[in-house]
Amino acid sequence: MVSSDDKRFLATASALGKSIEKGVFKRAAIIEHKIGALQKRHARTDRFYTLKHNAGRLQITRDEEKMKSALAHCGDSVLKTDKSLVAAQLWELYMPLLKAEAGFGELKGPLGLRPNFHQLEDRVDGHIFISVLAYHLLRWVGKRLEDQNDTRDWQTIRRLLGTHSLVTTRLPLADGRTINIRKPSQPDDEQKRVYQMLGIDWKSTFPTRKTEIPA
Repeated sequence: MVSSDDKRFLATASALGKSIEKGVFKRAAIIEHKIGALQKRHARTDRFYTLKHNAGRLQITRDEEKMKSALAHCGDSVLKTDKSLVAAQLWELYMPLLKAEAGFGELKGPLGLRPNFHQLEDRVDGHIFISVLAYHLLRWVGKRLEDQNDTRDWQTIRRLLGTHSLVTTRLPLADGRTINIRKPSQPDDEQKRVYQMLGIDWKSTFPTRKTEIPA
């Protein structure tokens, strides 16, 4: 059994393997860094595979026993309702609820919108408004990716894009002034692909900024 996540992982690993064979990456330290980045990007799938660099080749081995053990824990869900609905209708009603629960779970965790006990009504309204707005943005990201057959969840996307950051270079001058240049790091191919699917031009979104600090 090969899932879409497996296919995506194997395609990326195969591309890396071809680059290694062609000599694009020669130094062992760089190759190991590339392998580590790939494993981090596909953490959910990587646990079933072993990547090993040997004599200019990338060996990809799947742990069939671990895969069988994981599949053995897969079960069935039972949905119960007092309405007269066919299975397809019930499933269509359930899926938005499931996505909403997962979305607000992310908001309370990585996005930091945890429950706060406000004493003023305006603050309560503001907290709810920001939470709902963040959820709509979260769902917009998910819908854009789903429309292009990318089913990765927000946690995976956040982990993937988390390594693309803004970097500030500080240049002290002889006259005592300091020049700060803030610009984005270079995203890798997979990060560029996510930005493209979301319709984000990362170069114009993160323009280089230069500031001067007087002596």
